[in-house]
Amino acid sequence: MAKYLILQSNIFMVVTIVTIALFYLGLGNTSTTNVLALILIITFFGVPHGALDTLFAKKAFALNSIKKWLQFVSVYLSLSIGVLIFWMVLPTFFFILLLCFSAIHFSDDLGSINPKLLGTLYGFNIITLPSILHSNELAKLYGYLIDYGHAVEIVNVMMPFSIVFAALTILITVVISLKKYPIEQRHIWEIVAVSVLMLLAEPLLAFTIYFCFMHSARHVLRAKFYFVEYSNTALLITLIVPTLIVLLFCAGVFQLLPIEKFNENLIKVTFATLSALTLPHAFLLSKVGFLKWLKSH
Repeated sequence: MAKYLILQSNIFMVVTIVTIALFYLGLGNTSTTNVLALILIITFFGVPHGALDTLFAKKAFALNSIKKWLQFVSVYLSLSIGVLIFWMVLPTFFFILLLCFSAIHFSDDLGSINPKLLGTLYGFNIITLPSILHSNELAKLYGYLIDYGHAVEIVNVMMPFSIVFAALTILITVVISLKKYPIEQRHIWEIVAVSVLMLLAEPLLAFTIYFCFMHSARHVLRAKFYFVEYSNTALLITLIVPTLIVLLFCAGVFQLLPIEKFNENLIKVTFATLSALTLPHAFLLSKVGFLKWLKSH
C-alpha cells in the first residue's frame, strides 16, 4: 500500500504546484474558472470515496439480507436528513460545528501521525488558512450556505485562529526536525503542500484540489487494501453506482432551484449533500474499525 500512497502524494503535490502557478498567472481563479467545472470535479472525484460506505456497512453490520440492507439504508438516510434539518433550524451553529468536525475528519489523512497535535493542526489549517489572504472570497462562499453577515463574522473570528494554528504548525515542525523526532518525512511535505494550497489559492479551487486529490484519493486507496476480498472491478462498481444515485438526486434538487442563482445553487446543493453524508460516513469508519486499522498500516 505504501508505494501507492507515495504515488498519490506525489500527484497531489504536482497538482498543487500547477494549481498555484496557474492561479497566480490569472488562469485559476473563480472569475475565469467555471464554478460548474470545479463542482463536477468534486462530484466525480470527491464524492465517490463516500460510496464505499456500502462496503463498510456490510462489514460493520453483517448485511446479508434485503431486510438488513433496508434497515441500514433507512438509518443512514435518517441521519443524513437529520443533519439537513439541523442545518435549516440552526444554520450558523450547525455550520460552525460542521467546520470543526470536518477539520478533525480531515486530520485522518495523515493516519497515526505523532505528535497527534500536528495532525489536528493539519485539519484545522485546511479550514482556517483561506481566511488569511482570501477572506472576502471565503465569506462569499460561506454566505451561500448561511446568512452572509454571520459568514463574515465567522471568517473574521477565524483569521486570528488561522495565524495561531499556522504558527504552531511551523513551531512543532521545526522542533521535530531539530530533535529528529520519529515522524515520516513525507507527512511533513504533505502538511506543507496542503497548507500552501489552502493559503494561496482561492477557497473553492483550493478545496476542490485538496478534497479530490488528497482526502478522497487517499481514502479510496486505503480502502482498496482494507477490502482485500474484493476485486478491482467490484470496488469500481461500488464507487460508481452510489455516486450516480447521489448525482441524480442532486440534479433533481437543482432543477427545483431558481436558475438566476446558478453558481450559488450549485455550491448549496453540493455542500449540503457533502455535509449530510459526512456524519454517517464518519460513524461507519469508526464503527468498522477502519481508523484503528490505519494506525497499524
